[in-house]
Amino acid sequence: MTCGTHTKLAVLSSLLASSTLLAASPKTLGFFPSSRESEARFEAIMSATPTPERERKWLRWLTEEPHTAGTGQGKKTAEYVRDRLKEFGIVAELVPYEVFLNYPKQVSLRLLKPEPIELSLEERGDIRDKDSFSGDVFPGFHGYGASGKAAAQVIYVNYGTREDFEQLDGLGLSVVGKIALVRYGKVFRGLKVREAQERGAIGVIIFSDPADDGYMKGDVYPDGPMRPETALQRGSVQFLSEGPGDPTTPGWASVQGARRADATKLAGIPRIPSLPISYGEASKILKALAGQRVPEGWQGGLPFSYHVGPGPAEVEMSVTMDYAYRTIWNVIGTISGGVEKDRWVILGNHRDAWVYGAVDPNSGTASLLETARGLGEAMKAGWVPRRTLILASWDAEEYGLVGSTEWVEDHAAELSQKAVAYINLDSSVTGHALDAGGIPSLRDLFMGAAADVADVRTGKTVLDLWTQSEQSEWAKEAPVDLEHPQREFYPNLRLIGSGSDYTAFLDNLGIPALDFSFDGPYGVYHSVFDDITWMEKFGDPEYLYHVAASRLYGLLAMRLAGADLVPLRYVPYARRLQDDLDEIRRSAIIKRRMPRTPSSPAVKPPLDPDFTTVIESLRDFVTAAGELDDALDRVDSSGMADSGRLSRLNDSVARIEREFLDPAGLPRRPWFKHTIVAPGYTVGYGAWTFPGIVHALLDRDQAMFDAEAKKVAARLHAAASAARAAAALCGAP
Repeated sequence: MTCGTHTKLAVLSSLLASSTLLAASPKTLGFFPSSRESEARFEAIMSATPTPERERKWLRWLTEEPHTAGTGQGKKTAEYVRDRLKEFGIVAELVPYEVFLNYPKQVSLRLLKPEPIELSLEERGDIRDKDSFSGDVFPGFHGYGASGKAAAQVIYVNYGTREDFEQLDGLGLSVVGKIALVRYGKVFRGLKVREAQERGAIGVIIFSDPADDGYMKGDVYPDGPMRPETALQRGSVQFLSEGPGDPTTPGWASVQGARRADATKLAGIPRIPSLPISYGEASKILKALAGQRVPEGWQGGLPFSYHVGPGPAEVEMSVTMDYAYRTIWNVIGTISGGVEKDRWVILGNHRDAWVYGAVDPNSGTASLLETARGLGEAMKAGWVPRRTLILASWDAEEYGLVGSTEWVEDHAAELSQKAVAYINLDSSVTGHALDAGGIPSLRDLFMGAAADVADVRTGKTVLDLWTQSEQSEWAKEAPVDLEHPQREFYPNLRLIGSGSDYTAFLDNLGIPALDFSFDGPYGVYHSVFDDITWMEKFGDPEYLYHVAASRLYGLLAMRLAGADLVPLRYVPYARRLQDDLDEIRRSAIIKRRMPRTPSSPAVKPPLDPDFTTVIESLRDFVTAAGELDDALDRVDSSGMADSGRLSRLNDSVARIEREFLDPAGLPRRPWFKHTIVAPGYTVGYGAWTFPGIVHALLDRDQAMFDAEAKKVAARLHAAASAARAAAALCGAP
């Protein structure tokens, strides 16, 4: 990197350090002095409503039966949520979609060599948990998994990441014509299958290793919260980083009569079979593998040395899926707004589960219902939000965010014009550590709401605990950079990639999104043991953090929907982008300086990228963000009497996020329109900042880098212009 570029980065850092932060109290962000007293009164009513008894009641009902998407039990839960919303005084309806889903018709897995063993694809119940014996539970399978038969030698490829497969190449081994055995973790499971498929594997087996969520992390269920040896992790293997939703309607809604892509030629889902297995069964395959000892970092938690293979272990897998168009049911509740009725704030939680879903997702459903009950009580007392509040209970999230994606695609034009923000609540509780992610323009809103929710365990606020946790993580991960002084700790939202229902709102339409949960040790994810017994023994026995989640959700909703001035701030966004750009640049420099491996001359050398245009455009956005936040703080303090101008200002502030969209989308995945944040193409769950640029650096593609850097620079300049236009509406200081 040139000396001139270092100078630009120093200037950018200086601008960020001097940008004015909030002058108004974040607890009342967006409320004019004349509104704050009534808002506090209505918030107190909402916050006093949620109770542990009601949270328990909702969760016990919702988790009484398995309720996979598209089943009769799934529809029963939809009707239950709709009826509860109506009971609370909220207009609610069922919204169906016809989507392409699969259930297992026949699945089997056999170890053929060195000696034949039938491997179980079912969990073994425990007498201390009655629900673990249900006969209505599907055996192990993958959502959107392919039908097929495969018999071949096995190769172990660690987590199945791109880097793991490249390391396998370095060992002189290949998965061509083989079955890949990989463990869950690091990246979304569908991307493990995609990577194996692209490299010539004919099948994939995915297991949960005890080093990741089993006995290496704590006592296993039912003696502790971690994964027992027979527990399976079900889940979707859709290629989520290429686009969520029904794969037969990519980019449009799966309404009745919709045109469909050819179901035999679908992009975005696997062509080779895959199956999930427990670590108890995986150990039988791993013990039978010979060949090289695994590289450093590949050894798991089973009590023997892992080998890569291939052979002598040979496995036969047989998978027959029942694919069909099935009806799923979203529930949409509406609280009509007043002054800005045609502007929407959306709350959402998915309702479908692979089995019982006491944590994932119905802890969040229970919290959503108690939030709704609290909002209903505030309505009885006279509360009318400034903006319309939509409460959504999504279906088929587990298959690939299907219910939310189809609804967003169904209402895309309207949402683009009307939506202010989306707040997601998936699994709300597995413990008491608050985690939050989202677009940083929502950071100050989140911190203000979290400051008004007590942590019953410590007597502090949940904001105190979140800030302490973030500072601890920052201290562990902050890079040592001898060229630049260490920045001070600045709590900010974790950027969100994919894996839950905020994806379509943020990544396709540019609607600011937020997601939070209370986390703890949780090893029964997507298994039969994620049930009410686990929750009441380990997750939240007294339902106190369900109540905290409901209160926090309600405060976020009321402040977004009720604030006179939309409570978004852009200095936190600018700071986050600058930090991430520094890290991307630093990583590119390190890779460029690393010597090439003589044994792999075919591998393209790392790029020597020029970030000048991106740095300059980000500097423009940083300056504009500071100007806008200063102007918004002035309006916050004094109010704005001109209601028409205030509505125009609110629209201008809320739509800045849309400026980051590019209609052509990201490289190799046009459904993803956001140029600033997206799920990592090779990761799925985790976010990439400046995703097109990162993709180009990963692929060592200079033409892609140049095109994406130009695109990002243009979008940052556009966002800066939009921020200045919004600041102008605030009036002169």
